[in-house]
Amino acid sequence: MQPKSCLLAIPLLLLTFMTTAGANGNRWVDSVSLTLGTDEDSLDADVYRLGLQNRWGRTWFNGGAWNVGGYWDAEFAYIEADAGQGENNNLYDISLTPVFRLQRDTALSSGVSPFADAGIGAHLLSETSLGDNNYSTAFQFGSLIGFGLGFGKHGQYELGYRFQHISNAGIKDPNDGISLHLLRLGYAFH
Repeated sequence: MQPKSCLLAIPLLLLTFMTTAGANGNRWVDSVSLTLGTDEDSLDADVYRLGLQNRWGRTWFNGGAWNVGGYWDAEFAYIEADAGQGENNNLYDISLTPVFRLQRDTALSSGVSPFADAGIGAHLLSETSLGDNNYSTAFQFGSLIGFGLGFGKHGQYELGYRFQHISNAGIKDPNDGISLHLLRLGYAFH
C-alpha cells in the first residue's frame, strides 16, 4: 500500500473504531471539529482539517471561575499550495496533539465560555515538500496557541482561532516549516 493511501485510510479506520466504541458506550470521541486556514508564509496555502477530540477526565485549579483541563486532538488535514515551483503542491497531514485548555466555567458565564489553548504534538506528512518549502522529514512537530468561545445551552459549540507552527525541530536540514492561521468550529457530544 502506498504511503498516501495509508494516510487516507487512517481517518476511515478511526471513524469506524469510534462508531463501534460509541455503540458499546465506550465513546472515545467527545467532540468533532472542522478547521479552515491559510499559511502565514509565501505559499498561499489553504488548510482543511477534520478533528476528533477526547477530553481528559481531570481539571486543575478548580477553586474559582476558571480551570485548566485538556484533551487529545487527533486531526486529518489536506494542505494545498497555490504558489511555488516545487514538485508537490499538496499534502496530507495526520496529527495527535495533547492540548491544555484554560477555560471559564460555563455555568458562571451565562452560556458563553471563553478559553485559551496551547499544545505541542506530532504530525506525519504525506510529502516532505510543499511548493518551495522543504521539510526534509515526514515526521514533524506542531506547536499551537489559540483562543475562542464555547457557547450553546450546554457549551456544546465552540468557535476559535489558532496559530500553529509545524516543523521538524531541527532533526534534519533544510527545515523550512510552515506557520498557519486557523479558524476552528467544534461540536461536543453530551
